[in-house]
Parts: sequence; structure tokens; C-alpha cells
Amino acid sequence: MLPPDIDILRPRAACASPSISVIIPAFNEAGRIGPYLEAIAHYFAGRDESYELWVVDDGSDDDTAALVRTRAEHDAHLGLLRYPRNRGKGYAVRAGMQMARGALRLFADADGSTPIAEIERLRRAIEARGVDVAIGSRALASDEVVRVVKSHRRIIGECFRLLRRAVLHTDILDSQCGFKLFTATAARRLFAAAQLDGFAFDVELLSLAARAGMRVEEVAVNWSDTPRSRVNLLVDPARMLRDTLRVRRLHRDTRLMTRAEAERAEAARSDLSIDHAAGGDGSDATPTR
Repeated sequence: MLPPDIDILRPRAACASPSISVIIPAFNEAGRIGPYLEAIAHYFAGRDESYELWVVDDGSDDDTAALVRTRAEHDAHLGLLRYPRNRGKGYAVRAGMQMARGALRLFADADGSTPIAEIERLRRAIEARGVDVAIGSRALASDEVVRVVKSHRRIIGECFRLLRRAVLHTDILDSQCGFKLFTATAARRLFAAAQLDGFAFDVELLSLAARAGMRVEEVAVNWSDTPRSRVNLLVDPARMLRDTLRVRRLHRDTRLMTRAEAERAEAARSDLSIDHAAGGDGSDATPTR
């Protein structure tokens, strides 16, 4: 459920059922997000498919929202969600997914560490191999990709992998890469059940997907570390342990909606979207401000 104090700037080129929704959570990203938004616009400009791009400003106190609003004046596919209090990346991604209408739904980190063109690798996993969720991986071996990863990230990543395997019994090599693609039905089922707002929300999603019997494929992607990394070698391992144990505790008895229930919910949202495009309210969340 979206917060009551949210501001919504809808994409002017809104489509009832776009091919792809891209969700970018952002907290104080005014110094980095601009080039990535430009790269996304350029990528889709050369493709004959509909898309929407949502930036979710997670309580930034810099010019992130102002920058996005200015870009939206010239980019009809760009929308903005903004609320005043920082709530965490997991919360921001859930908020964006609540607005998403695409047949495929991607969330990507605002720093552009993973080039937007890598979505093609993830799409192949979904469209050619029928998986429900395709996740970018910095750990999966491949001669086709290049990764530039700092040593402290490697240390934390390996610690987290071992912890996940011990506590959640998953063999996913890289749960934390901020580049994940979902079918609409999978997104509806997973994000309706997810509860974590912070560090380990990716692990929660993958744990829920495993419980639901969804097909998840890890896909090697190009990735490069960026300046101003928020990874903290002293603090993050403790967060890993706390949040991973919380995932296990939270969802012992969680019931996810069935595939059929999710498909009906998506169909109902599509009807609302058509009504909105025709001049009705069309929102299943919070009115535009």
C-alpha cells in the first residue's frame, strides 16, 4: 500500500499495457541518476515497443526529484513517485511495482552499474526458457560479460552467499545485484507478499519465489562498480545476518496468491488503466497530486 503523503507524476505517454516497466529506486541520487535515465531513454528510442519508466524517490533530501521532474518535461515515458521519509530500497521497489503495468517488470539500481541493454539477457531467459524471474548476476561465470568489482564487495558477497545457503538453503550465487526482471504475474504475487523494506529485500523475494515453486534463473550480466558505493564492510555483515534470519521467520506461514488470482488482479488493473486513459481516475492506489 502506498503512503498517504506520496506525490505521483505519471508518465505522459501512459499505456494501459506496456511491454516493459522499469522501476528505479533512488535515495539522494541527483549526482548519478541523470546519465542512467538518458541511457534508458536512448535504449528504448531504438526499439518498437511500449515502455514506462518510474523513478521512486525514497525520501531524498537532495535534488533527485527536481532532476527527474525536469527530465519528465522532455521524456513522456518517465514518471515519478516521491514521499518525504526515507523508508528503504525494498519499500521503494514495492511502491514502484505497485504502479507498474508492464508485461515484464524490471527494477534497476539508479547508479547504472548494470547497463540497461543487459535486460536483453534477462528477457531471453523469460521469453525463450519460460522462467518467472530472471536475476542479474555478478558471480556467475561467463566469458561474455565483464565485471569490475571492488574487493570489499567480493568479500561481502561471498559472506552473504554462504549465509543464504546455510539459513535459506538456496544456491543462488548473487542475490544482491540490483537488476531483476519479473513477469507481471510473478511480480504481482511476490511484491504483494514481501515485507522487508531494507537491505535483504532481494533475498526475501527469492525466498518467496522458491516457496511458490517459481522458476528463477540467474543470468550473467556486465557490471561495474560506481563511485559513492553505499556498501559498508563493518555494518553490512550484521545487517545480512539479522535480515536473513528475519526472512526465514517472517514467511513460515505466508500464503502467496495463486497464479490465477494474480492474473485476475492484473486483468482488473488493466481495465482501470483503460478507464484512466479515457479520462477516468484509473488508479488503484493514490490520486495524482
